[in-house]
Amino acid sequence: MGDCSVNNVDTLVLVSADSDLIPPLQFIKERYPEKKIRVYFPPDLSSGALSALMRAENKKVIRLGKSKAKFLNSIMPDDVTKDGFTFTIPQKWKA
Repeated sequence: MGDCSVNNVDTLVLVSADSDLIPPLQFIKERYPEKKIRVYFPPDLSSGALSALMRAENKKVIRLGKSKAKFLNSIMPDDVTKDGFTFTIPQKWKA
């Protein structure tokens, strides 16, 4: 939302099927109506509530199931090393 307020973005992309993200999407839509919002569902996941929100705006949700291998290959590894420092995903973030 911060990037919207300083006009650093024109399109926001959500890759999730988590309906808990509807309130922030609604906030962005209300306060920054010129921003485009795209929602992509990960393979094997969906949300009726997110789909309904996008339909209300005459937008489609993109399902990434047909691109499952490509989607899975784009996920960052648990450990990333940069400039001699290793960063590890917190255990509580893992499914």
